[in-house]
Amino acid sequence: MRGRMTFHYFAYGSNMLPSRLLDRCPSAKLIGVGFAANVGLEFSKTSKDGSGKATLAPLSGSTVPGVIFTIDTAERPALDKHEGLGLGYRRDDAFPVRALNSGEIVETSTYLATSRDPELMPFDWYLATVIAGALHHGIAEDHVSLLRDTAFVEDIDSDRPTRSVAIRAMRDHGIDDFRTVLGR
Repeated sequence: MRGRMTFHYFAYGSNMLPSRLLDRCPSAKLIGVGFAANVGLEFSKTSKDGSGKATLAPLSGSTVPGVIFTIDTAERPALDKHEGLGLGYRRDDAFPVRALNSGEIVETSTYLATSRDPELMPFDWYLATVIAGALHHGIAEDHVSLLRDTAFVEDIDSDRPTRSVAIRAMRDHGIDDFRTVLGR
């Protein structure tokens, strides 16, 4: 019997929160924290809801922490769909990430915006999901502080389905009020 085919995935945004990723890819298994080099984190990817979503952008000398997972290849189409492949994100399947635990470079798949708008801001609940994921994995406080300093927009649509799913994911991790992780 042959083993399952898997790929490494680097999450740096809301998919760092395990229940959020597991909802999309039930086979996801944590490898550990990793760092992408020569990039910066922005919330400049246009979402269909008009807010800014996370993306990495070239920034020489900077690193961005995130989380490396292994996922069954059969679930790649579901991840592509949730990430909006071809609808504002492209997938890089040879994205190098240095694993914190081993120091080795791991070739991962990740999603990067095809165009960026620096005027965009994330919704409050989306930014809270990113922060919750960083806190869950013990990512360095300086990164968490940068996230908490990010300007955001309060989402006034309390019935937005993506908001409800994100809030439920945070509740799965013991966060009853997402505003508490924003640190304001």
